[in-house]
Amino acid sequence: MAKYLSAKEFRQQLPRIAEHLDQWREIVVVKRSKPLFKVVAFEDNPSDLLDRAAATADSTQPSLEEISRIVHQLRRA
Repeated sequence: MAKYLSAKEFRQQLPRIAEHLDQWREIVVVKRSKPLFKVVAFEDNPSDLLDRAAATADSTQPSLEEISRIVHQLRRA
């Protein structure tokens, strides 16, 4: 479950946040009741960014291979 902190609380508690991040899984920092950013724990086995992008491919978007082919064609022209 996410933990919500104000920007001021985040600055004050920063040294202790790393200890609790595994427990909270993510911290959402807010300012004036609006989210500013989210802090998440680093994955032990991060996937390659291109592999993750390919796994979540949108059928309306060209694949990475298609983009690469188009770029190579444009460079040759």
